[in-house]
Amino acid sequence: MNIAMHVWYNWSTFEKLQEGVLLLGILLITLLAIYFITKNRSILLLSFIGFSISALLNVIGLYIVSTLFKIEITEVFRLIPILTSILLVSNLGILVGFYIHRKGKKGFDIKDIRLEYFTDSVKQTIFLLLLSSSVFLFVSVQTQAILVVSTLSCLGAVWCVFWLSKKLLND
Repeated sequence: MNIAMHVWYNWSTFEKLQEGVLLLGILLITLLAIYFITKNRSILLLSFIGFSISALLNVIGLYIVSTLFKIEITEVFRLIPILTSILLVSNLGILVGFYIHRKGKKGFDIKDIRLEYFTDSVKQTIFLLLLSSSVFLFVSVQTQAILVVSTLSCLGAVWCVFWLSKKLLND
């Protein structure tokens, strides 16, 4: 509750509006694009679940940073949901790209798409972990917290989407 109160009382109306419009814009544009490109409700549902999980992990991460590590949540932390959303969009783009590329071909099998999505998710995981760890030692504590929460939120959402894809994608 401390985080919500801090955001509500310490951020200006412009900051709250700007953050909300930016995040809703990313969410709506991404989901609309995925639906119109794929025409597949399962992929749309997976994408929505991925964004929901990343948002939940962002809130949990901010709560942990605030309470456990006693780091004050300032306006710099507005970057966390934006970074997480952008990284998640790049991963969902991989899934959509594989689906579009393979959908019309002879012998279409959703298992092949999940396998390619798995290998690219592993590559993205390694990249994000290496990127975050290489920058981690040279930045302030607040920036370290932003990197950790953003990276872990994105990776948590990516791997939840992958595991849920086994249940939801049954073409």
